[in-house]
Amino acid sequence: MTYQVLARSWRPQRFDEILGQDAVVQTLRNALTADTLGHAYLFSGLRGVGKTTAARLLAKAVNCAEGPTPEPCGTCVSCREIADGVSLDAVELDAATHTGVDDVRDLQELLRFRPTRDRFRVVIVDEVHMLSKAAFNALLKSIEEPPPYVLWVFATTERHKVPATILSRCQQLEFRPVAADLITARLLQIAEHDGFSLERSAAETIARSAEGSVRDALSLLDQLRAFAADRVDDEAVAAVLGVPRFEAMVELVAALAEGESSRGLELVRHQLSSGHDATVIYQETGRVLRTAVHLALDPDREGSLTSEQREFLSPLALSHGADALGRMLGLWVEQESLLRDTSNRELALEVAALRLARWPAVQRVEELLAGNHQLAPAPASTGGSGESTPPSPATGGGPAADPGGRLAASLWESEPRIAGAVEAAEVRLEDGVVVLEYSPESRGLGEFVADADVSGRLELACREVLGTGAVRVEVEGTKASTHHDRTGIDEQAEQDPQLQLALKVLGGEVVAIRPDRESS
Repeated sequence: MTYQVLARSWRPQRFDEILGQDAVVQTLRNALTADTLGHAYLFSGLRGVGKTTAARLLAKAVNCAEGPTPEPCGTCVSCREIADGVSLDAVELDAATHTGVDDVRDLQELLRFRPTRDRFRVVIVDEVHMLSKAAFNALLKSIEEPPPYVLWVFATTERHKVPATILSRCQQLEFRPVAADLITARLLQIAEHDGFSLERSAAETIARSAEGSVRDALSLLDQLRAFAADRVDDEAVAAVLGVPRFEAMVELVAALAEGESSRGLELVRHQLSSGHDATVIYQETGRVLRTAVHLALDPDREGSLTSEQREFLSPLALSHGADALGRMLGLWVEQESLLRDTSNRELALEVAALRLARWPAVQRVEELLAGNHQLAPAPASTGGSGESTPPSPATGGGPAADPGGRLAASLWESEPRIAGAVEAAEVRLEDGVVVLEYSPESRGLGEFVADADVSGRLELACREVLGTGAVRVEVEGTKASTHHDRTGIDEQAEQDPQLQLALKVLGGEVVAIRPDRESS
């Protein structure tokens, strides 16, 4: 006996067997029950989601010996002939092949005659958008006012190509892509019924690869059965479909999350050299990131993982947390257009990986700007050796002992921007007033400190640290030489690639350039 592929042998024979199209099924059932069936329907949606199957079931329902009924028996002569595709009263036309006006006229000639045996002559036109303009025009009158015994059912994957004059004469039902968990359950059901081994993780990978199409999933399962001799596991799926192993993708994400650009690029190149498609690697990396976010948010609700996969992914999810992983996922999704719009997808994937590897550096910059890092306090004074010298006991650490250094040191943790501005000024006390004197090169910082809100926060710090609250900002040209020797350093620092990346990603502006005390 000739083998029948799964897509045919498991074609739904009842409305309740159609997967993931509850709204469409309910609409047709209600119309059959209430005897309000339309004379023309347009079924549209993704390939392999049940459009033609639903059309045949509708033909069964209206011509069943027990009908019209929402539950055709499937055993009467009419139901069996429609299921076998030999019914004279259920006519199927492939519009991709019969596109011309002559084909439509031949069909219309057939419709002049009443059904040979059944109640209705059901005309199913598949891929109706392929008809020519003349053929559509020839159909208009027949669709608008058909004989009472004719039922039109059109199916298309591209509804936007069907003329509005046709759409307006039909009841339109949209078939949605089928959820991956429903496809997975159907694949496991088929494997159990047909007596072959199918791992759940492999079934989930097949369902994702099908992208909402049940027929595509069944075709892939047929292919995998032939390859793996009825033992379909993750290794077989990886070999046939070109999908990288889950553990390899977790390793890649972990390297990128730690900012290990070289290691990440090495892993990407290894997957590419193993024959995996760049787009598939991109999609699987995004899936791992998304799963890690779900696992970090609620480990008990992430049921798509096997116990081994969960054990492998959990350290990554717990160490980075949902917030950081969510930001990384958003950054990764932004790279989709990079792969889509370029002819060299392998290069685009490497660029996307390098961009994601910059995330830890960006995160550190964000934390620094938010004041979440405890920075080393500014030195009170420096001796000839360049080492920091604590305040002299004679001064008691009072206001006269480097007021600017003490003030900046107190602000670095809570107000890092103001602290940087204070360090860039020459600070002195004059009759209970804190004077911040800036050179012309630092005029922008002077304007920043002079802002009413900033000045008010600075006065509060002055009261706590220096015992005075009044603040005056001065910008004097005579101080230009004091900062002249730092201008070159400041310009060089502002051109630093990491700083430029931070500005590009986070926005904002450079308020102050503070020397690295650990290396000074």
